Amino acid sequence: MRKFMLIAATLVCWPISASAQETTPAPAATAPATPANDATKFITGIIDKFNGGDVKAWVSAQADDTLIVDEFAPHAWSGAGSAKRWLDDYAKDATANGITGGRVDYGQPLQARSDGTTAYVVLPTTYRFMQKGVKMAEPSSMTFVMKRQGNGWTVTSWTYSATAAAAPEK
Repeated sequence: MRKFMLIAATLVCWPISASAQETTPAPAATAPATPANDATKFITGIIDKFNGGDVKAWVSAQADDTLIVDEFAPHAWSGAGSAKRWLDDYAKDATANGITGGRVDYGQPLQARSDGTTAYVVLPTTYRFMQKGVKMAEPSSMTFVMKRQGNGWTVTSWTYSATAAAAPEK
């Protein structure tokens, strides 16, 4: 229980959150109801829930064997329980590097494709965080691959990619 609470507390700092400044909400209600828009709405909704501290929603939105690629070691997670192992490793990395308050602001998709069974969504993102008391920002993107399960989507793979080094935010 103590480990879960530590992870949950650390995860509130994880880099995914929608800010009023840079976040563009999921496709508006007036957007055509297409599988690509549906998948985009799903992933931005899950990101928003995670940003709000709903770690269970984030993990349950992912397949048990989701393939995850991120910039901190060991850089790739796959197989049973990969999302949970990623969370544990993120918490360790954030603690080791003095990172708190992490979030990822996202914009309108750079790409959103779906055949109704699978989906591919690329979001422009900015990872914002405090590092040892200094506000930092790192331009980035996140790519998600999903498959339809019943009436909803499940994340089968995601990648975080920094597009430039983190720098103090002005």
